[in-house]
Amino acid sequence: MKKYIYLILSLLLIPIMVNAETLTYEVCESECEYTNLGDVENAIYSISDLTDKDIVINVNSDITTRYSLHIGDIANSVTINGNNHDFNNTYFNLYSKQIEISDCNNLREIDFANSAKINIKNSNIKGILLYYMDSNNQIKSEEINLSEIFDIDETSKNNLKALLLAGNFKIENMNFGDIVLIPAAGTIKIYNSQIGKILDYPMLGNITTNVYNSKFNSLKYVNITSREDVAMNEVEQFMESDNPKSSLLNYDIYDMNFEEWNGRVSVTTTIYFDKEAKLKPGDKLNLVSYLDYYTEDKEIEYTIDDESIAKIDNKELIALKEGNTKVTVTTDDGHVVYNINLVVEKETIPEKIDKMTIKVPITGSKVKAWVVVISVILLGVIGVCSYMLIRRKK
Repeated sequence: MKKYIYLILSLLLIPIMVNAETLTYEVCESECEYTNLGDVENAIYSISDLTDKDIVINVNSDITTRYSLHIGDIANSVTINGNNHDFNNTYFNLYSKQIEISDCNNLREIDFANSAKINIKNSNIKGILLYYMDSNNQIKSEEINLSEIFDIDETSKNNLKALLLAGNFKIENMNFGDIVLIPAAGTIKIYNSQIGKILDYPMLGNITTNVYNSKFNSLKYVNITSREDVAMNEVEQFMESDNPKSSLLNYDIYDMNFEEWNGRVSVTTTIYFDKEAKLKPGDKLNLVSYLDYYTEDKEIEYTIDDESIAKIDNKELIALKEGNTKVTVTTDDGHVVYNINLVVEKETIPEKIDKMTIKVPITGSKVKAWVVVISVILLGVIGVCSYMLIRRKK
Protein backbone atom coordinates (compact mmCIF):
# COMPACT_ATOMS: atom_id res chain seq x y z
CA MET A 1 0.00 0.00 0.00
CA LYS A 2 2.82 2.38 0.88
CA LYS A 3 4.39 1.70 -2.51
CA TYR A 4 1.24 2.93 -4.31
CA ILE A 5 1.05 6.03 -2.10
CA TYR A 6 4.66 6.91 -2.92
CA LEU A 7 3.98 6.35 -6.62
CA ILE A 8 0.97 8.71 -6.57
CA LEU A 9 2.92 11.34 -4.64
CA SER A 10 5.81 11.14 -7.10
CA LEU A 11 3.43 11.65 -10.03
CA LEU A 12 1.90 14.67 -8.35
CA LEU A 13 5.34 16.14 -7.76
CA ILE A 14 6.47 15.80 -11.41
CA PRO A 15 4.91 19.10 -12.60
CA ILE A 16 6.65 20.89 -9.74
CA MET A 17 9.98 19.28 -10.51
CA VAL A 18 9.93 20.17 -14.25
CA ASN A 19 8.95 23.83 -13.87
CA ALA A 20 11.36 26.00 -15.83
CA GLU A 21 13.70 28.32 -13.96
CA THR A 22 13.34 32.04 -14.75
CA LEU A 23 16.55 33.94 -15.42
CA THR A 24 16.07 37.73 -15.44
CA TYR A 25 18.60 40.18 -16.92
CA GLU A 26 18.23 43.91 -16.27
CA VAL A 27 20.00 46.11 -18.83
CA CYS A 28 20.69 49.85 -18.40
CA GLU A 29 23.53 52.33 -18.86
CA SER A 30 25.04 52.43 -15.40
CA GLU A 31 23.07 51.10 -12.44
CA CYS A 32 22.33 47.57 -13.69
CA GLU A 33 24.46 44.44 -13.65
CA TYR A 34 24.38 44.44 -17.46
CA THR A 35 25.09 47.59 -19.44
CA ASN A 36 24.72 46.11 -22.94
CA LEU A 37 23.23 43.13 -24.73
CA GLY A 38 26.65 41.65 -25.45
CA ASP A 39 27.22 41.05 -21.72
CA VAL A 40 23.76 39.47 -21.45
CA GLU A 41 24.56 37.14 -24.34
CA ASN A 42 27.85 36.07 -22.66
CA ALA A 43 26.02 35.39 -19.39
CA ILE A 44 23.40 33.26 -21.16
CA TYR A 45 26.04 31.26 -23.04
CA SER A 46 27.85 30.48 -19.78
CA ILE A 47 24.87 28.24 -18.89
CA SER A 48 25.38 24.70 -20.14
CA ASP A 49 21.69 23.75 -20.53
CA LEU A 50 18.91 26.22 -21.39
CA THR A 51 16.13 23.76 -22.13
CA ASP A 52 14.46 24.32 -18.76
CA LYS A 53 15.18 28.05 -18.55
CA ASP A 54 12.81 31.00 -19.07
CA ILE A 55 14.96 33.95 -20.10
CA VAL A 56 13.64 37.45 -19.40
CA ILE A 57 15.56 40.52 -20.61
CA ASN A 58 14.36 43.94 -19.42
CA VAL A 59 15.90 46.91 -21.26
CA ASN A 60 15.68 50.01 -19.07
CA SER A 61 17.48 52.59 -21.23
CA ASP A 62 18.26 53.27 -24.88
CA ILE A 63 20.88 51.01 -26.44
CA THR A 64 23.55 53.63 -27.13
CA THR A 65 26.08 51.14 -28.51
CA ARG A 66 24.92 48.72 -31.15
CA TYR A 67 25.10 45.12 -29.95
CA SER A 68 23.42 42.17 -31.58
CA LEU A 69 21.84 39.48 -29.43
CA HIS A 70 22.23 35.79 -30.27
CA ILE A 71 20.54 33.05 -28.31
CA GLY A 72 21.39 30.00 -30.36
CA ASP A 73 20.69 27.25 -27.84
CA ILE A 74 17.04 26.39 -27.44
CA ALA A 75 15.50 27.71 -24.24
CA ASN A 76 12.06 27.06 -22.84
CA SER A 77 11.16 30.71 -23.51
CA VAL A 78 12.71 34.10 -24.24
CA THR A 79 11.00 37.37 -23.29
CA ILE A 80 12.42 40.76 -24.23
CA ASN A 81 10.75 43.83 -22.72
CA GLY A 82 12.04 46.94 -24.46
CA ASN A 83 10.05 49.40 -22.32
CA ASN A 84 9.77 51.66 -25.41
CA HIS A 85 13.52 52.26 -25.56
CA ASP A 86 15.57 52.70 -28.75
CA PHE A 87 17.54 49.62 -29.79
CA ASN A 88 19.81 51.57 -32.18
CA ASN A 89 19.17 49.34 -35.21
CA THR A 90 20.11 46.19 -33.30
CA TYR A 91 19.88 42.68 -34.78
CA PHE A 92 18.46 39.68 -32.86
CA ASN A 93 18.91 35.98 -33.60
CA LEU A 94 16.67 33.95 -31.29
CA TYR A 95 16.06 30.22 -30.96
CA SER A 96 13.48 29.16 -28.39
CA LYS A 97 10.25 27.24 -27.95
CA GLN A 98 8.38 30.43 -27.09
CA ILE A 99 9.41 34.04 -27.73
CA GLU A 100 7.76 37.29 -26.69
CA ILE A 101 8.93 40.70 -27.91
CA SER A 102 7.25 43.85 -26.59
CA ASP A 103 7.81 47.62 -26.66
CA CYS A 104 11.05 47.48 -28.68
CA ASN A 105 11.84 50.46 -30.91
CA ASN A 106 14.17 50.61 -33.91
CA LEU A 107 15.12 46.96 -34.27
CA ARG A 108 16.79 46.27 -37.61
CA GLU A 109 15.92 42.57 -37.87
CA ILE A 110 14.95 39.54 -35.81
CA ASP A 111 15.69 36.02 -37.02
CA PHE A 112 13.55 33.39 -35.34
CA ALA A 113 15.03 29.92 -35.78
CA ASN A 114 12.65 26.94 -35.47
CA SER A 115 10.57 28.63 -32.77
CA ALA A 116 7.24 27.09 -31.79
CA LYS A 117 5.43 30.29 -30.79
CA ILE A 118 6.26 33.94 -31.45
CA ASN A 119 4.39 36.93 -30.06
CA ILE A 120 5.26 40.53 -30.98
CA LYS A 121 3.57 43.57 -29.45
CA ASN A 122 3.95 47.34 -29.80
CA SER A 123 7.35 47.19 -31.52
CA ASN A 124 9.13 48.76 -34.46
CA ILE A 125 11.00 46.04 -36.37
CA LYS A 126 12.14 46.52 -39.96
CA GLY A 127 12.55 42.87 -40.91
CA ILE A 128 11.60 39.48 -39.50
CA LEU A 129 12.95 36.13 -40.70
CA LEU A 130 11.12 32.91 -39.81
CA TYR A 131 13.66 30.15 -40.34
CA TYR A 132 12.59 26.49 -40.27
CA MET A 133 15.58 24.54 -41.58
CA ASP A 134 17.83 21.84 -40.11
CA SER A 135 21.50 22.05 -39.17
CA ASN A 136 22.47 21.15 -42.75
CA ASN A 137 20.51 24.13 -44.08
CA GLN A 138 17.86 21.84 -45.56
CA ILE A 139 14.15 22.67 -45.45
CA LYS A 140 12.31 20.81 -42.71
CA SER A 141 9.60 18.56 -44.13
CA GLU A 142 6.75 19.63 -41.83
CA GLU A 143 4.42 22.40 -42.95
CA ILE A 144 4.26 25.41 -40.64
CA ASN A 145 0.87 27.08 -40.23
CA LEU A 146 1.92 30.71 -39.86
CA SER A 147 -1.16 31.81 -37.89
CA GLU A 148 -0.46 29.11 -35.28
CA ILE A 149 3.14 30.13 -34.55
CA PHE A 150 3.28 33.84 -35.38
CA ASP A 151 1.19 36.50 -33.62
CA ILE A 152 1.89 40.17 -34.32
CA ASP A 153 -0.33 43.07 -33.28
CA GLU A 154 -1.45 45.85 -35.64
CA THR A 155 1.06 48.41 -34.34
CA SER A 156 4.00 46.11 -34.97
CA LYS A 157 2.58 44.95 -38.29
CA ASN A 158 2.21 48.55 -39.52
CA ASN A 159 5.86 49.20 -38.66
CA LEU A 160 7.11 46.01 -40.27
CA LYS A 161 8.84 46.42 -43.61
CA ALA A 162 9.48 42.81 -44.68
CA LEU A 163 8.65 39.29 -43.53
CA LEU A 164 11.14 36.67 -44.76
CA LEU A 165 10.17 32.98 -44.85
CA ALA A 166 12.51 29.99 -45.06
CA GLY A 167 10.62 26.70 -44.78
CA ASN A 168 7.34 25.11 -45.81
CA PHE A 169 4.58 27.54 -44.79
CA LYS A 170 0.81 27.65 -44.98
CA ILE A 171 -0.72 31.14 -44.74
CA GLU A 172 -4.49 31.42 -44.48
CA ASN A 173 -6.90 34.32 -43.87
CA MET A 174 -4.16 36.79 -42.97
CA ASN A 175 -3.76 40.48 -43.80
CA PHE A 176 -0.30 41.73 -44.75
CA GLY A 177 -1.26 45.22 -46.00
CA ASP A 178 1.93 47.00 -47.15
CA ILE A 179 4.26 44.31 -45.84
CA VAL A 180 6.60 42.73 -48.38
CA LEU A 181 6.64 38.93 -48.12
CA ILE A 182 10.08 37.59 -49.04
CA PRO A 183 10.18 33.81 -49.50
CA ALA A 184 13.83 32.83 -49.12
CA ALA A 185 13.48 29.04 -49.47
CA GLY A 186 10.82 26.33 -49.41
CA THR A 187 7.19 26.06 -50.45
CA ILE A 188 4.82 28.87 -49.50
CA LYS A 189 1.06 28.32 -49.84
CA ILE A 190 -1.18 31.35 -49.31
CA TYR A 191 -4.98 31.13 -49.10
CA ASN A 192 -7.67 33.83 -48.92
CA SER A 193 -5.33 36.55 -47.67
CA GLN A 194 -4.64 40.22 -48.33
CA ILE A 195 -1.25 40.53 -50.00
CA GLY A 196 0.95 43.59 -50.32
CA LYS A 197 4.02 42.53 -52.32
CA ILE A 198 5.78 39.18 -52.85
CA LEU A 199 9.50 39.20 -53.52
CA ASP A 200 10.84 35.68 -54.15
CA TYR A 201 14.54 35.81 -53.34
CA PRO A 202 16.20 32.34 -53.15
CA MET A 203 18.87 33.19 -50.62
CA LEU A 204 18.63 29.80 -48.93
CA GLY A 205 17.22 27.43 -51.58
CA ASN A 206 14.55 26.77 -54.20
CA ILE A 207 11.22 28.58 -53.86
CA THR A 208 7.72 27.59 -54.90
CA THR A 209 5.05 30.15 -54.04
CA ASN A 210 1.39 29.34 -54.72
CA VAL A 211 -1.30 31.90 -53.90
CA TYR A 212 -4.99 30.93 -53.90
CA ASN A 213 -8.00 33.27 -54.03
CA SER A 214 -6.20 36.15 -52.35
CA LYS A 215 -6.45 39.91 -52.84
CA PHE A 216 -3.75 42.22 -54.15
CA ASN A 217 -3.65 45.99 -54.43
CA SER A 218 -2.87 45.26 -58.07
CA LEU A 219 -1.17 42.37 -59.82
CA LYS A 220 1.94 43.22 -61.84
CA TYR A 221 4.51 40.48 -62.29
CA VAL A 222 8.20 40.73 -63.18
CA ASN A 223 10.86 38.06 -63.64
CA ILE A 224 14.37 39.34 -62.84
CA THR A 225 17.08 37.52 -64.79
CA SER A 226 20.01 39.86 -64.24
CA ARG A 227 21.34 42.10 -61.51
CA GLU A 228 21.33 44.89 -64.10
CA ASP A 229 17.54 44.73 -64.54
CA VAL A 230 15.70 47.93 -63.66
CA ALA A 231 13.44 45.93 -61.33
CA MET A 232 16.53 44.72 -59.45
CA ASN A 233 17.48 48.34 -58.79
CA GLU A 234 14.05 48.81 -57.22
CA VAL A 235 14.63 45.81 -54.97
CA GLU A 236 18.05 47.06 -53.85
CA GLN A 237 16.71 50.55 -53.12
CA PHE A 238 13.88 49.02 -51.09
CA MET A 239 16.27 46.86 -49.07
CA GLU A 240 18.54 49.80 -48.28
CA SER A 241 15.78 52.31 -47.52
CA ASP A 242 14.51 53.10 -44.03
CA ASN A 243 11.04 53.61 -45.49
CA PRO A 244 8.85 50.94 -43.84
CA LYS A 245 6.42 50.88 -46.75
CA SER A 246 6.68 49.19 -50.13
CA SER A 247 6.19 52.29 -52.32
CA LEU A 248 9.64 51.86 -53.90
CA LEU A 249 8.49 48.61 -55.51
CA ASN A 250 6.52 49.16 -58.72
CA TYR A 251 5.59 45.50 -59.21
CA ASP A 252 3.54 43.22 -56.98
CA ILE A 253 5.29 39.91 -57.70
CA TYR A 254 9.08 39.72 -58.09
CA ASP A 255 10.74 36.44 -59.09
CA MET A 256 14.53 36.27 -58.92
CA ASN A 257 15.89 33.93 -61.60
CA PHE A 258 19.40 35.22 -62.17
CA GLU A 259 21.32 33.59 -64.98
CA GLU A 260 24.24 32.85 -62.67
CA TRP A 261 21.86 30.85 -60.44
CA ASN A 262 20.78 28.48 -63.22
CA GLY A 263 21.24 24.87 -62.18
CA ARG A 264 21.44 25.74 -58.48
CA VAL A 265 18.13 27.32 -57.53
CA SER A 266 14.72 27.80 -59.11
CA VAL A 267 11.90 30.23 -58.37
CA THR A 268 8.26 29.74 -59.38
CA THR A 269 5.26 31.83 -58.38
CA THR A 270 1.69 31.04 -59.46
CA ILE A 271 -1.47 32.94 -58.52
CA TYR A 272 -4.75 30.97 -58.67
CA PHE A 273 -8.32 32.26 -58.69
CA ASP A 274 -11.44 30.10 -58.58
CA LYS A 275 -14.43 31.62 -60.38
CA GLU A 276 -18.05 30.64 -61.04
CA ALA A 277 -20.05 31.56 -64.13
CA LYS A 278 -23.63 30.78 -65.18
CA LEU A 279 -24.68 31.42 -68.76
CA LYS A 280 -27.42 30.44 -71.19
CA PRO A 281 -26.67 29.14 -74.70
CA GLY A 282 -25.63 32.07 -76.86
CA ASP A 283 -24.64 34.29 -73.90
CA LYS A 284 -21.24 36.00 -73.98
CA LEU A 285 -19.03 36.81 -70.98
CA ASN A 286 -16.40 39.54 -71.40
CA LEU A 287 -13.28 38.11 -69.73
CA VAL A 288 -11.54 41.49 -69.42
CA SER A 289 -14.23 42.82 -67.08
CA TYR A 290 -15.04 39.48 -65.43
CA LEU A 291 -11.58 38.32 -64.32
CA ASP A 292 -9.92 40.05 -61.35
CA TYR A 293 -6.68 41.93 -62.12
CA TYR A 294 -6.97 41.13 -65.84
CA THR A 295 -6.55 43.92 -68.38
CA GLU A 296 -7.01 44.21 -72.13
CA ASP A 297 -3.27 44.40 -72.83
CA LYS A 298 -2.56 40.93 -71.41
CA GLU A 299 -2.34 37.91 -73.66
CA ILE A 300 -4.24 34.80 -72.63
CA GLU A 301 -4.02 31.07 -73.09
CA TYR A 302 -6.95 28.83 -72.29
CA THR A 303 -8.26 25.30 -72.17
CA ILE A 304 -11.88 24.15 -72.11
CA ASP A 305 -12.53 20.62 -70.90
CA ASP A 306 -15.61 20.24 -73.15
CA GLU A 307 -15.38 22.50 -76.19
CA SER A 308 -18.89 21.57 -77.30
CA ILE A 309 -20.29 23.50 -74.31
CA ALA A 310 -18.33 26.75 -74.70
CA LYS A 311 -15.65 28.54 -76.67
CA ILE A 312 -13.50 31.67 -76.29
CA ASP A 313 -13.38 34.21 -79.09
CA ASN A 314 -11.87 37.71 -78.92
CA LYS A 315 -11.52 37.42 -75.11
CA GLU A 316 -15.20 36.53 -74.72
CA LEU A 317 -16.46 33.29 -73.21
CA ILE A 318 -19.38 32.12 -75.36
CA ALA A 319 -21.85 29.49 -74.16
CA LEU A 320 -22.80 27.00 -76.89
CA LYS A 321 -25.08 24.45 -75.29
CA GLU A 322 -26.41 23.26 -71.95
CA GLY A 323 -23.91 21.53 -69.64
CA ASN A 324 -21.03 21.95 -67.15
CA THR A 325 -17.35 22.34 -67.96
CA LYS A 326 -14.12 23.75 -66.57
CA VAL A 327 -12.47 26.70 -68.30
CA THR A 328 -8.85 27.52 -67.45
CA VAL A 329 -7.55 30.94 -68.46
CA THR A 330 -3.82 31.65 -68.01
CA THR A 331 -2.15 35.08 -68.23
CA ASP A 332 1.12 36.77 -67.24
CA ASP A 333 3.28 34.11 -68.89
CA GLY A 334 1.45 31.40 -66.99
CA HIS A 335 1.84 32.96 -63.55
CA VAL A 336 -1.84 33.87 -63.12
CA VAL A 337 -4.41 31.10 -63.53
CA TYR A 338 -8.20 31.50 -63.44
CA ASN A 339 -10.16 28.28 -62.95
CA ILE A 340 -13.75 28.94 -64.05
CA ASN A 341 -16.50 26.49 -63.22
CA LEU A 342 -18.92 27.16 -66.07
CA VAL A 343 -22.58 26.13 -65.90
CA VAL A 344 -24.59 26.60 -69.10
CA GLU A 345 -28.23 26.42 -68.09
CA LYS A 346 -31.16 25.30 -70.23
CA GLU A 347 -33.06 28.15 -71.81
CA THR A 348 -36.71 28.65 -71.03
CA ILE A 349 -39.26 29.16 -73.83
CA PRO A 350 -39.59 32.93 -73.11
CA GLU A 351 -35.79 33.27 -73.22
CA LYS A 352 -35.62 31.47 -76.55
CA ILE A 353 -38.30 33.73 -77.96
CA ASP A 354 -36.42 36.76 -76.59
CA LYS A 355 -33.28 35.78 -78.49
CA MET A 356 -35.03 35.00 -81.81
CA THR A 357 -34.54 37.59 -84.54
CA ILE A 358 -36.24 38.17 -87.88
CA LYS A 359 -34.54 39.78 -90.87
CA VAL A 360 -36.47 42.71 -92.34
CA PRO A 361 -36.63 42.09 -96.14
CA ILE A 362 -36.27 45.70 -97.34
CA THR A 363 -33.64 47.08 -94.92
CA GLY A 364 -31.83 43.84 -94.19
CA SER A 365 -31.69 44.71 -90.49
CA LYS A 366 -32.65 42.27 -87.76
CA VAL A 367 -35.26 42.79 -85.09
CA LYS A 368 -36.33 40.67 -82.16
CA ALA A 369 -39.01 38.12 -83.05
CA TRP A 370 -41.10 39.09 -80.04
CA VAL A 371 -41.19 42.70 -81.30
CA VAL A 372 -42.64 41.48 -84.60
CA VAL A 373 -45.13 39.20 -82.83
CA ILE A 374 -46.29 41.97 -80.49
CA SER A 375 -46.52 44.39 -83.42
CA VAL A 376 -48.63 41.92 -85.41
CA ILE A 377 -50.90 41.32 -82.41
CA LEU A 378 -51.30 45.06 -81.81
CA LEU A 379 -52.06 45.65 -85.47
CA GLY A 380 -54.60 42.84 -85.32
CA VAL A 381 -56.27 44.32 -82.24
CA ILE A 382 -56.34 47.78 -83.83
CA GLY A 383 -57.78 46.29 -87.02
CA VAL A 384 -60.55 44.43 -85.18
CA CYS A 385 -61.43 47.48 -83.12
CA SER A 386 -61.53 49.66 -86.23
CA TYR A 387 -63.72 47.16 -88.03
CA MET A 388 -66.18 47.00 -85.08
CA LEU A 389 -66.38 50.80 -84.91
CA ILE A 390 -67.08 51.02 -88.63
CA ARG A 391 -69.84 48.38 -88.38
CA ARG A 392 -71.45 50.19 -85.45
CA LYS A 393 -71.55 53.49 -87.34
CA LYS A 394 -73.30 51.81 -90.26
